[in-house]
Parts: sequence; C-alpha cells; structure tokens
Amino acid sequence: MNNPEVIYANLTGDSEPYVTDSLCVNCEQQGKTTILLTKIPMFSNIIIISFDCEQCGYKNNEVQFGGEIKDKGIKLSLKVTEPQDLQRQIIRSEFCKAMIPELEFEMPSNKKSSINTLEGFLTNIIDDLSHDQSIRKYTQVQVYDRIEYIIEKLKEFKDGQGLPFNWIMEDPSGNSFIQNLNELQDDPQLKIQNYIRTIEELEDMGYSAENQKQENQQLKQQQQVITDPIHQGTEQIQAGGQNFNQSIEDSVKNESINIPTPCNVCKEMGENKMCTVTIPHFKEILIMSFNCGFCGFKDTEVKATGEISKQGKIIELKFENENDLCRDVFKSDTAKLIIPEIELELGTGTLGGVYSNVEGLLEQILTRLRDTNPFVGDSADDDYKKKMELFFLKLEEFKSGNSKFTLIIRDLVENSFIQNPFYPKEDNQVKITLFDRTPEDNDELGIDTMKTENYQN
Repeated sequence: MNNPEVIYANLTGDSEPYVTDSLCVNCEQQGKTTILLTKIPMFSNIIIISFDCEQCGYKNNEVQFGGEIKDKGIKLSLKVTEPQDLQRQIIRSEFCKAMIPELEFEMPSNKKSSINTLEGFLTNIIDDLSHDQSIRKYTQVQVYDRIEYIIEKLKEFKDGQGLPFNWIMEDPSGNSFIQNLNELQDDPQLKIQNYIRTIEELEDMGYSAENQKQENQQLKQQQQVITDPIHQGTEQIQAGGQNFNQSIEDSVKNESINIPTPCNVCKEMGENKMCTVTIPHFKEILIMSFNCGFCGFKDTEVKATGEISKQGKIIELKFENENDLCRDVFKSDTAKLIIPEIELELGTGTLGGVYSNVEGLLEQILTRLRDTNPFVGDSADDDYKKKMELFFLKLEEFKSGNSKFTLIIRDLVENSFIQNPFYPKEDNQVKITLFDRTPEDNDELGIDTMKTENYQN
C-alpha cells in the first residue's frame, strides 16, 4: 500500500489474480470470487471480478473502473446502419445510461460496468426484459404487450433487420467508449460530445462537494479577497513570441484578463483567464483558461474572433524538412485534420481549437489517439494492434522530422492558419483553396438556425 501506483499491473499471461471465498446469492453456499486488478493500455485501470459457484453452477462477471473519472462527462451517439455495426466493441461504465430513442427505451445506470459488443448488449437487454414476462402476461397485460413489442424490435435489430436505429450512451464519469470501425478515419456514424457534469451527477457518483465545502470553509475565509475582480493591462501577444513548450495556462499568466467565475462542476468560484493573441498576417484569436482551485477542474478553449466567413478553406502543407515543424499552426474547432500518407482523418472539432506549431499539433494527435482508444493494447486483436503500432511509429517519424508528409486542414470557416515563414514571399509548400459550404456544413455550424434579428420575438 506504500506504492499505490503499482497496484494495477499490465495484463499479461503471468498476471496473478486474487481468489477468495464468497457466499453465493443463488444457493447461499460457498463459492469462489476471482479478482484481478489490471489496466487496459491507453485507457484506464480496471478491476475484473468473476464469481463461480461449484454447488449450483451460478456465475457472475463484473468490470469496475479503478482510475479517476474524466474531467468531463461524455455523450456517445451511434447510428447503426448495417449489421457490421453490431460488432463494435463497447465499454459501458457503472454510471452510464443507454438509450434507443426509436423504442423510447432507456437503460439506467446499474452500478455495474461491462465490456461487450453492441450485439451482446442487445442480447442481455432482451434476456432481462424477457424475465417475468410469463407472469406479466396475466397480471399486467398492457405492460406485457409493450415489453413484448420492444423485445421483438430488439431481436430484429440484433439480427441486423429493421435498421437503422440509434444507440446513445450518456456517462457523467466520461469512462464509456464505442469502437470506431473506421479506425483512423472520421466515423460519420458516431458523434462524441463532452459536457460539463452537474453537481447532482457528481454527487450521484459518490463525490460529495458539500462535505468538501465544510472541510475547506475555514481555509476559504483566510483567502485573500480580490477587490477588483477584473485585472486589466492586457496587451496583444504576438504569436511569434509564444513558447509552445509550456501549457496554455502558463502562456496567459502574465498578460490576461482575470475574471472570477463559478465552476460548472462544484459551483465554487474559480478563475477564468482570457487573452487575445495576434497571429501575424492572419487575425486575433481568443485563449480562455479556467481553473478551479477548489475541485481542481480545468478547461481550456482557443477560438478565432470575428465574423463567420462566407466560404470554407482548405490548407495543404507539404512537409519538406525539420524547419517546417516550427511553423505556427492554428486549427480551429470547426476544422477537420487529414494526413493522407497514413490515412488519418480527425473529424471536425475532434481536438477542439489548437494553437501550437506543427510538432506540437502532431504530439496532440498522438496523445489523443493513445488516450481515447482502449483497444490498442492487450485487448486488441493482433492485426489491429500491429496496424496501430505501425501508425504510431509513422506519426513519431513525422513528429521528429524524419519523414515527409502532407498536413491538410479543412475548415468550414476561414479560421485556421499555417504560418508562412517566407512572408511577404510566396510559400510554395502551402496551397490554400476556398470552397462553398454544403447545406450539411451549414447545419453543422448552426448557421441556418441562427437568429440575427428581432431578438425580442
């Protein structure tokens, strides 16, 4: 216990589980519970629990998360359009609820985590709903008919019939996951949204902010009271002078506007730092960095200022040498990122707004893919694992400047930028193309639903 960081071991063939005697809930005789504390590489620490009763044959398996909850909750929306989607691997945490809106069906969180395919989850739901149907048929006829209808539809979905349907998961812990069958490509069927969890959701997960408030009340009274909540003196920071080796939080400490702001998680007062950064020959961007000293929640956003352009923009950089790694890059939250040499395509807003250089952008891509893909490690099949290992190796070569590649940023608005180090001379390595947005692009931006006049109505 003196070394908590080694409690969770990598899952190998030599991993030793812990076995203990437990009471069987079915026959009330002694059974065996096997516990293995391990971790899925690039994802999370997990606790695998398996119970087996030799007396009556009852078995039960369970997966629990042993790591920290994520900074934000997550909503995963999958549109199931073909039978292949039923084979997607899914991780459902103990705090996650699942929904099928076509059937007005909701499966609440059950304090039990599980890993299965979508087909496996549908099978389990069918088995659970079928339980006691023989009794409902005579005691609750209307309920029986409704459940029977849902069971029949779920069987159709499980067999790949009656498609499409939507599978939605909402998890305030942020630990749930749906596999992308397109691997490194943008998945048009899967939408991922991160959201700020409410104080009620935090308490439902067992984190009591109220208790923490009482414990720290005396400390809070001793804190210095800020008489002037907004500290001016903000000068525009030139992008060329930024140190990209430090975090954005450090970048805005010296010259920023500091505004005390209630934390979205614990409702205590945190500090929101904002500053404008002028990118030469482009435009100003706004960096916002929030930090709550009470619960530790942090959030950083980078956004372009100004109006929405009439057209979108595609920026294509042909990487030639190590000097190109130092080019300033701003990828807005409306931009898609593509590296065709490795068939990589990150969807619009995947990384959010990123202000860095080419090397820093590649590092963020590596970190993002490693942290959000739990099926890269020991849980992946050999072919998929080898493919991902080659992909990461190639991306590392790009980041170190040892291989040439093409970096493409497709922005729905003209808010992204790659520095021209030869300005005012022409940059022969960068090609810029403007394009007209499609109705789908405008819908994604929300332009068609914007109300710009008659606000009072």
